[in-house]
Amino acid sequence: MGQRWLAALGAGGLLVLGAASAHGFVATSVGGRPGELDVNLQATAERGKIEPNENEASWVKARDFYEYKLGVGYTFGHYGPLQFFSARLEATYYQSPAERNDPSKWAVQPEGSSTPTQLVPECAAGARFLGGGVCEFYAEDRGTLLTPSISAALAFDPKFAFGVFLRGTIPIGMDKEKFANPRLDYFAGGWQMGVELTDWLTYESMMYLGSGTRPFGKEQNGAVAMGNWLHFNADTWLLPWKAGVKAGPYVEGDIHERYDARFDRAYSPQVLPQPGDPGPTQHRDRIRAARFAVALMPYFLVTEHLAVELGYIQKFFGYDARATQAYFAGLRGLVKLM
Repeated sequence: MGQRWLAALGAGGLLVLGAASAHGFVATSVGGRPGELDVNLQATAERGKIEPNENEASWVKARDFYEYKLGVGYTFGHYGPLQFFSARLEATYYQSPAERNDPSKWAVQPEGSSTPTQLVPECAAGARFLGGGVCEFYAEDRGTLLTPSISAALAFDPKFAFGVFLRGTIPIGMDKEKFANPRLDYFAGGWQMGVELTDWLTYESMMYLGSGTRPFGKEQNGAVAMGNWLHFNADTWLLPWKAGVKAGPYVEGDIHERYDARFDRAYSPQVLPQPGDPGPTQHRDRIRAARFAVALMPYFLVTEHLAVELGYIQKFFGYDARATQAYFAGLRGLVKLM
């Protein structure tokens, strides 16, 4: 499989998992060419619906949710059992929309609007009431995520490759309590595997385990993600370039749970106090996501050192989705330094 395998799973490779971090996807390097610098640019747009609470009235259309990534990686070589050892640094600038209710579906009143006999959804617990039944749970957010990572292949031959990676993320200016923001994992790791089935078809698999904001906080849940793709490739396609497409299912589930008092007070039911109770009982809806999606990731090899990467991710079922769709496009270039 030779150079094609390096393109599929290498530091000089194409988009193995690179997609919206909001969905737990990661772009990691497994394999590669020693002495080669791998530079990539990627823009992602989150679309579809944002689903912060079990109450479907909380679901709103995703708008103005973007991420812009610049990554640089270098493959050093082989060190004992570690083949194609590489290091990478990515910087992602993001902007996420304000989280507000749609008053035509679910009006929220100012804090203190409830009476002893009538409980109404209130804009409370630090949320901001904008009038007209509109509550802003969290303001628009902009910030940067710095993600260093290391990776290496433990097995590599023309028909099979298996590699592992470790990574961490440093947030700069991020509101970590906000729901509709890119996924944040202080510590993460996992593996990638690929098997060549024919000269035009490869099977690829990955597993990703992230800590969320633990052990330093509980604002964001940790998660485990798994993906399986069939990788089809051709020497030429619609354009006179080498091309391919990866397609397959993706599953992500949180391994922790958390609560948000702002969404609970607006969307989760309250129970009127009984005699002797100090006040109403607030029901809490946990935030613990489970997502089942399909990814479609075409690419074009413009030259042996420049690739165009595209992608589309669609969630079909699950809950607590930061956004149910993601679209991304990018460029990846290779520079031989040694």
